[in-house]
Amino acid sequence: MNFRRINRVWQSATLLLAPMFVVVLIWFKPTLSPFQWLLWLHLPLLMFHEAEEYVLSPLNFKEYINLKSPLASESDPDFPLDEGYVFQVNIVIAWPLIILGAILAPIAPWVGVSMIWFELLINNVTHTMLFQGEKLSYTPGLVTNSFLLVPYSTWTLLCAADFFSWQNWLLSALLGAGVAAALAIKTKRRLARFHRGQGASQPLA
Repeated sequence: MNFRRINRVWQSATLLLAPMFVVVLIWFKPTLSPFQWLLWLHLPLLMFHEAEEYVLSPLNFKEYINLKSPLASESDPDFPLDEGYVFQVNIVIAWPLIILGAILAPIAPWVGVSMIWFELLINNVTHTMLFQGEKLSYTPGLVTNSFLLVPYSTWTLLCAADFFSWQNWLLSALLGAGVAAALAIKTKRRLARFHRGQGASQPLA
């Protein structure tokens, strides 16, 4: 499967899909509960974020992670992130879980909120803390994270606080943290494999 070509298609499409989705949500807002509408809103906001990361930034997110971030292999543009990994995180995990969470909002609202915790752990922490040095610098996705996802996540959690039980909080946190932890473990293993390969390629002293 040509993940590079597939990624270019959906990444470019976010520039069109995100505003269209917002218009559709505004149209259908009277038919949805306020909280379910908020959970649906997560998808176009994430698309705006992905558009900044992969289309609008001079150095896209994959290139930044692999070559300039604290997680960078510094020499291989496909470690720790390759095109298949980018596809998996965004299209296999994030989009379906957000859609499922919005659909299940009336009966299992914790599913949608789990992706809010995921955003806080993956996007908010990495862009605003983990990838920043002594001076604030631009990372792909920083603008939409700071001005869209952080306010959105904060507002959604405040709305959830009006009716969430402790079980809802627990389940949402476990699922969100679990997905983030699984990706962290995968990234660590990919980096370890890369460094093992680098070591094997070095001549013996």
